[in-house]
Amino acid sequence: MTKDSIEVTKDGFLNGAVVITQPKSGFRAGSDAVLLAAALNVESGQSILDVGSGVGTAGFCALYRVAESQLWAIELQENLVKLAQRNAEQNNLQDRAHIIHADIGVRMSFRGATGPYGKRLLEEGFDHVITNPPFYGKGRAQKAKSMTKTISHIESSVALADWLQFCLARTKSKGTVTVIHRAERLADILAALSPGCGSFRVIPLWPSQEVSAKRVIVQGIKGDKGPLELTKGIVLHETDGTPTDAANRLLRDGEGLKDVL
Repeated sequence: MTKDSIEVTKDGFLNGAVVITQPKSGFRAGSDAVLLAAALNVESGQSILDVGSGVGTAGFCALYRVAESQLWAIELQENLVKLAQRNAEQNNLQDRAHIIHADIGVRMSFRGATGPYGKRLLEEGFDHVITNPPFYGKGRAQKAKSMTKTISHIESSVALADWLQFCLARTKSKGTVTVIHRAERLADILAALSPGCGSFRVIPLWPSQEVSAKRVIVQGIKGDKGPLELTKGIVLHETDGTPTDAANRLLRDGEGLKDVL
């Protein structure tokens, strides 16, 4: 292993249909990425933008579910960008996945980046924008031993509200913005997106029936004024810790949330 390389593992998602190479320690993609992809109702030919895409897991799971869709993925950390490019190739998605190394807080970092139809990425709208932003506000959590994990989990120069405003600005009129985050940040998410979105669906993710939801998926439609819907959510584990039928259908079989709720 060279000085600049990192130790990696190769992990299967959606019952092995999507194979992801990712760091062995520090930032690692898991069920959140698969659940985020499952929340999308993508139609053939539509575009998806993943903001803060890491090694590309959520976007590649979305591409697996809809054969004619196209993905653009923005990631700040160069080592994760390289792994995302590798993952696109090993899943035969290199012709449908566009991996972009950029900082959403620095407009100039998008110089030369293009979106659908060859337009400048920051001037283009996407049918669906997905994101799993850093979970913790600046100063609200200790830094991890891994810098990769620290950057992925703790807000830096781009606060959550600004992150979500970037996502909203990249969304077409009547397109969807979909966020997975900690349940305690629900009010912050709705406050950031409400000026430009409506018809919100809030989907609690319950670790089991005995405990409170730790995660939520929030999805809004840009330019819509419909009311908020609080769904029954998804229970992920039985009392003995085994995955529920709903969890298996989402995480292994590749079904969408609309088919499970």
